[in-house]
Amino acid sequence: MIRLYQPGDETGINALYEKVFSKKRSLAEWQWKFETFPESATIVVSEQDGQINGHAAFLKLTARKQGKELLLGERVDIMVDPDFQGRGIYNQIVSRMTQECEAEGLDILYGFPAETAKQVFMKVAGGKDLGNVPRFLAVNKPGALLAAKVGKLKKIQAPLDKAFSVSVPKKSTHHLRELGDRLAVADMLYGRFEKQYPLHAKRNGDYLQRRFLDHPTKDYQVYTLEQNGYAEGYCVLHEETKDNGVTFATIVDLFGPNDEAIIADQLKAIRRFTKADALNCWAVPDSPRYRALKKAGFFHINSPMPFVIKDFTGTGSYDELSDWHLSQSDVDSY
Repeated sequence: MIRLYQPGDETGINALYEKVFSKKRSLAEWQWKFETFPESATIVVSEQDGQINGHAAFLKLTARKQGKELLLGERVDIMVDPDFQGRGIYNQIVSRMTQECEAEGLDILYGFPAETAKQVFMKVAGGKDLGNVPRFLAVNKPGALLAAKVGKLKKIQAPLDKAFSVSVPKKSTHHLRELGDRLAVADMLYGRFEKQYPLHAKRNGDYLQRRFLDHPTKDYQVYTLEQNGYAEGYCVLHEETKDNGVTFATIVDLFGPNDEAIIADQLKAIRRFTKADALNCWAVPDSPRYRALKKAGFFHINSPMPFVIKDFTGTGSYDELSDWHLSQSDVDSY
């Protein structure tokens, strides 16, 4: 039976999540994802004999483009119990999810699916593949990365890092200051700069609170980027130490003037501020951020994330990757 979520389903949904993805998810994290992070969510499940064996959902977000408001949905956690695969359940839940999007008046459904899921989304939901989002990497401490690959180099890791420290920008006019409870500053920044960007999820103070500061398990660092004592943007960082000992900082979000030179200076400030061995960041091709990343010493290393949409507006106004402003914050898993 294909149906909508009912209170209490979250236990079965999390059990299915663990079985499919081989990792646990707490009730608190489920609540953040489906009750706190988005403005609301719609969940479709497949149930047989009281067991949830399929799941598809979309998280609803307010989006803006040149002052125009749209309703977006992010497709998430589309999964089928391995013991029930091959019975058409995947197609059924995706089809029902698409029907719910139309019924609720969504303008656009988007996602970053794996290749097999992408093909189903395009076939069943009538989605469109807009291409892959580039990922950039900057290395602050190459000795740490080399030592992680070749254990013998650990003895000379510090000298290597010192020798290559010239690659880390020495100057920037911005500096980072912890946002703390200054959410009104984020509101001000969003009001100043949002019309400079193509279509994007609304990134005001409430968004920062729900998306990052309320997360039950991940520790995000939110900073204003300040210049001459005034906030000129904000950034969200998440640092993670891998099993090999290398620390990566992800620039999950960066918002301020959509100006290449200013973004490059802000990125340099972030590189100088973080103690991470390396940093990564996304940017839509040929955007001011894309060019700024190169100016700040980042390298385009790959384009791992396909971006697909289902446009219910029928206008064709959002059918190119350049029509969007995207960062890792647009993916619930970052």
